[in-house]
Order: sequence, then C-alpha cells, then structure tokens
Amino acid sequence: MTFTKVISYALLAFASLLLMQCASAQTWEPVTDSNRLREIFSDTYFETALTDQATATAHYNADGSGEMTAWGVTYARTWKIENGQICIEIDDVFQCYTLERNSDKQDVAELRGTNLSTGAVTVFTATNQDDRMPVVVETVTGAEIPGDGAAGKPSADEMAAKLLNPANPIMKIGNNFDFVSYDGDLPGAGDQTQFKYLFLTLFPFKLDNGNSIMVRPAIPVIFDQGLPDGVGDFDDVGTEIADIGYDVIYTGMTKTGTLWAYGLAGTLPTASDDRLGKDLWGLGPEVMLGKAGKWGAVGALLSHQVDVAGSGTGSINLTSLNYFYGFPLKNGWSFGAGPTITYDHDAESGQELTLPLGVGFNKTMILGGRPWQFSLQYYNNVVRPDAYAAEHTLRFGITPVVAAPWNKGK
Repeated sequence: MTFTKVISYALLAFASLLLMQCASAQTWEPVTDSNRLREIFSDTYFETALTDQATATAHYNADGSGEMTAWGVTYARTWKIENGQICIEIDDVFQCYTLERNSDKQDVAELRGTNLSTGAVTVFTATNQDDRMPVVVETVTGAEIPGDGAAGKPSADEMAAKLLNPANPIMKIGNNFDFVSYDGDLPGAGDQTQFKYLFLTLFPFKLDNGNSIMVRPAIPVIFDQGLPDGVGDFDDVGTEIADIGYDVIYTGMTKTGTLWAYGLAGTLPTASDDRLGKDLWGLGPEVMLGKAGKWGAVGALLSHQVDVAGSGTGSINLTSLNYFYGFPLKNGWSFGAGPTITYDHDAESGQELTLPLGVGFNKTMILGGRPWQFSLQYYNNVVRPDAYAAEHTLRFGITPVVAAPWNKGK
C-alpha cells in the first residue's frame, strides 16, 4: 500500500468519525428562569443505580425539603434556587447545578445538570413532557468525585455518619484482623501473641413499623496463638475456628435519637480445638441503650449468657458490656471504637473482670458506587486476669456495605 493510499484511508476514517459526531450532535438550551427551575425540581423523584444490585431514590419537595434513601437508610436533604441554578445541601454545603434541556428531543424530555464544583455532568430523562418527575440515567461525564455525593447519591460523609449508628439497618460485611499481645504471671506469658480474623456480618431485616430485626454472627478464625500447656510451657495453635458468637435483636430509634434494642445473645460450640472453647451452648438476654444524632452516636450493649446445653465439663456464666462511641469528622473520617467489657462470674476471686479502653479512627470511601469503611482501633485491657490474658489489641477492619435484597422497597 502506497503512502498516498494510507493518507487517503486515514482522511476518510477521520471524515467518517466527524460526520458521525455531527449526526449525533445535540442542541442543549440553558434553563435559568427561577420559576421554571422550581417547577422542574418541585416534587421530583430520582432513581440512581449505585451498583448492579443497589439503587438510591431521592424525592425533593416543593417546600425545599427532601430526602434520599440508599443502602437501607434515609438522608435528609434541602434545596433552593439561586442565581439561575439548582443548589442541593449535602453535608451542610450547597452543591449547585446548571440545568439544560435537549431541544432535539421531541418524544421525551431530556435534561442535563452540570455540577459547578466538580464539572460532572449528569444526563437524565423525564417521565412526561413537563420535565417533571425525572428518573436519573447513569450518564455521567467530567470530574465526578464519588465521595462528594450528588442529587441522587449519598456522600462519603453521609455514609460515615450513618455507619456509626448500630440501629441503622445497613448490611455490612465486617472483616476484622486482630493482632493481640499477652501478659501475665505465667513464665513466658509476655512473649505470647495471637493473630485472629473475625468475620462479623450484620443482616438487617426492616419491618413495616420502621424498626428492624438484626442478626449478627461473629466467626473467629485463629491463625496463631500461644496457649498454656499446663506444665509450664505454651503450645502454638494455628488455623483453627473458635466458638461462634451471635446475637438476634429487635431494634430502632426514637424521633429524639434514643437508640434501643433487646433480644438474645448466644454462643455455638464450634471450636475445632478444645482449648479455644468450652464445648457448651450459651444463651441469654441482651439489651441496648444509646443516643444518636448528626453529632455521632454513643451507647452500650449489655448481655448475660449461661450454658444451656453441651458436653463440656465447665460452665458459662458471663456478663458482657459492649460500649460504643463514634463522632463523624470530615472527608469520610470518623473517630470511635467499640470494646467489650466482660465479667466471668465463675472465675476465681479477683480474676473475673476484663476491662478494655479503646480508641480508633474510621475512613469511609465510595469505591465503584459502594461504600467501604476502613478502620484502625487499639484496645488496652487495663484490668485483666493475672495469670495469662490479652493486654494489647490492634484491629484493622475492612467493611464493605452491601444491598439487602429482602429490604428493597421498605
């Protein structure tokens, strides 16, 4: 092929692309009249696909109020018309959009909004020719920043605040990796460590009355731990499953932000090594009380278990108090932790109490439309049994939020 033919084919291809672009060109007319913008956005309903399985819905009322529902919880929104733009308050900051209408579309109303802060452009269609009740179409270009949120999407800060409240029916797959160092009076106790993976997933079931039933299994996998062998030394135990804990609670939050819950806590004798469990079934009542608001959440979950079955020779008579606190910061960050105080009523006198103090930071990010929470927490058992007990715990957590299909539409 000669050089001339190569140039000719290249020019022909370029001309074809140019013609295709011209053929698909659209005429967008700005909509700046305040009354017209108010007519378009009043009583507007959005549906936005967050992932293949999750959808967010938002409704903006004529009085400037609004709310959005995503990942099982609802977020309050407000909006206004200012300088020919639609401005939506997200995380206490108004994000403003210019609006344009596609004049080439005659059979359906097509609009596009441009976020003046990020340059992201969202194209959406309306269900009637009055440009009312639009349904968002996932056609977004420009410098979209997922964590900033949008008219039909939650922001990372909104999700971070919601994740702090344990009464919110958000389905989370918790993956916690614990590194634990031990201490005690036994020779060599201070040289022992543990590496553990804790699978802690929350299954929320929303009810018609606004409350929820939550099921939360906790599956611990021990990868490495030194255990006393009874003759003055320690054995290394690795890649074993310990006893599985769980709770089933009925929970909700009052209009004033009071958190409450009651239900059952239990233990399943699943330990693959006898030294990691008691071979007993545990069961008992559980209650929670706390307070939540835009400022964060604080509270405690109290339970007491006794053995109700099993072939083990010991007993279960354990009171636990899981106290939690969390305060949202900016850019998806929050400060908080949730250690558990335990009191073993069957332990020797003076050895019953384990009292941890805990601090931590969490970071919530929107990745691929899905919220992810990354956390780093530190616990110090300031009171613990003398002979052999955990002293320091460093926990790294990875928790994706997933859709609960059985809650769709609730």
